[in-house]
Amino acid sequence: MSKKRTAPPPQPLPGLVDAHAHTWDRQIEDEREAVLERAWATGLVAIVEVGVDVDTSLKCRAFAQADPRIHAVAGLHPHEASRLPEQRDALAAAVAGGGFVAVGEIGLDFYRNLSPPEAQVAAFEWQLGLAREHDLPVVIHSRDADEECFAILERWAGRVGRYLGPDREIGMMHCYAGDVGLAQRYLDIGFLISVPGTVTYPSNQRGQQVARTVPLARMLTETDCPYLTPVPWRGRRNEPAYVAATARFIASLRGCEADEVARETAANAARLFDFTLASGDGA
Repeated sequence: MSKKRTAPPPQPLPGLVDAHAHTWDRQIEDEREAVLERAWATGLVAIVEVGVDVDTSLKCRAFAQADPRIHAVAGLHPHEASRLPEQRDALAAAVAGGGFVAVGEIGLDFYRNLSPPEAQVAAFEWQLGLAREHDLPVVIHSRDADEECFAILERWAGRVGRYLGPDREIGMMHCYAGDVGLAQRYLDIGFLISVPGTVTYPSNQRGQQVARTVPLARMLTETDCPYLTPVPWRGRRNEPAYVAATARFIASLRGCEADEVARETAANAARLFDFTLASGDGA
C-alpha cells in the first residue's frame, strides 16, 4: 500500500479526537512526525494510540509520555492471543506501571483465526480481568464473532457493573461493524460505539444506519490507521487527519453540523479514557 497521500487534504475540523490509531505501524513509522503534524493541522486535539502486544503497547506509552495530546492503550490483539503465556507477565507489569488509559485492543477475530478460538477467548477474558483490576475501560475488537463477543462482554459487564462510575462507560466497540440491534445491546451494557472510515463506503449501508441511529452522546470516531481509509483516500494508507472526513460524513447522514459531531465524539472519548481536552474543544 502506498505511503503517499492523495489530494485534496482533509478539510480542517477543530476539536476532533481519533479514538483508535496505530501510528507505530511500519506503514507510518518512517514519516510519523509529518503524519502527526497533518493531524494537528486538521484540528485534532487528541489521538488514542493502541497496542496489539507488549512491544507496541510500550511504544504507545512512550508516544503518550512525549506528547500530552496522545493517550496510550495496552493489550494483546486476538491475532496475538496464542502468545498470551509468553506475554502475560510483561503485559500485566506494563499496565500496573501506569501510563495507559485503557486495556485493548482485545476481543475475538474469527475471520482470520490467526490464533485458535480457544486461545482468543482465554486472552480476552484474562485481559477483561486486568482492566477491572486496574480500573481501566476496554477497547474491543470483534470480527465475525458478534454473538460470541457479546456473550462474553454481557457476562463480564453483569459481574463488574459500572465500575468506572455511574456516568462513565466501561469500554468501546472499536471499528464497530454490527447492526443497529447489536449496537443497542452494547449501549445497554455500558459501551460506546466507534465509527470508522468504512462508514463512507457506498456499499456500507449497515454502517451508515448505525451512524444515523446511535446517539451522538454514545459515539466515537476513529481511523484505525493505517487501515480502513475513508473516501476519498480509499486504497491509500490511512492516517489520523482523515478522521475529519469520517466526522463530516456522519454529520451528512444525521443532518447536523460537522462541528457537533466533532464536539460530541471528542467529549465522549475524553470521558471514556479520562483525559482532559484542550480548553474550548469538545467541552
